[in-house]
Amino acid sequence: MSDASTVDAVRAAGGPIEEIGALFMLHPETFEQSAAKGYPHPFAGYFAGRGGVLGEADASTVSAVFAVFEPNAVKMFWEQGVAVHGAAGGASVYNEQIADFARKHLTGAEGLDRLAELGQKVVDAAPISGLPLFAGWAPMPVAEDAEARALQVLFKLRELRGSIHMNALALSGLSPIEAHMLNKGTEYCSMFGWSEPFADGEDKRDAKQAAEDATNRRMADIVGAALTADEAAELATLSAGALAVAKASASPQA
Repeated sequence: MSDASTVDAVRAAGGPIEEIGALFMLHPETFEQSAAKGYPHPFAGYFAGRGGVLGEADASTVSAVFAVFEPNAVKMFWEQGVAVHGAAGGASVYNEQIADFARKHLTGAEGLDRLAELGQKVVDAAPISGLPLFAGWAPMPVAEDAEARALQVLFKLRELRGSIHMNALALSGLSPIEAHMLNKGTEYCSMFGWSEPFADGEDKRDAKQAAEDATNRRMADIVGAALTADEAAELATLSAGALAVAKASASPQA
């Protein structure tokens, strides 16, 4: 059982870890790199890259793991993507893209070695049961330089929390569209491949919050098994700092 301070630290870290991963995955530079690697569409690179750790899986399996994407969109982009470099090759390409993005946009961030050290402790201690995407990413190699290593470890932590959250959402009874609408609204529904009409899910807002709380509690148990409460708070602070530097560097005005 984790203590309240660890739960607070996990909650504080969750936002920055989610956001820095999204910043990389949805950045125009990442899309341009995917095109340069031969992918016919940015999301073909995304699915083959992020999902490539699942191996040469059927699209329905990939859809089940990604959960909140429209299944036909998953099928199209997954099949387009694995046709280019295969599954394992796509994951390797994506891992290098993470490193390249970090080298460009995390320079000057404080405590990156410490961030990677703390994060790796959590990755090493975390279970993989029921968490297929995290299980695939956990053993992926990390670079020697601090910038790349830090972001690669943060990406693994994002997949850990994300995998836990997908399970919590499934148990909550929320549909993917309802979860999107209660999170970031119609823009994300469309981006994830869904078509209107979008159910607003307002009657399930309590279930959405319960899924978020369950995710944080489980993450706190995992983090608490690897880190002290002070270390968990340090990880949250360093994650927020890394995000601030990345956003400042990667913004269109930078």
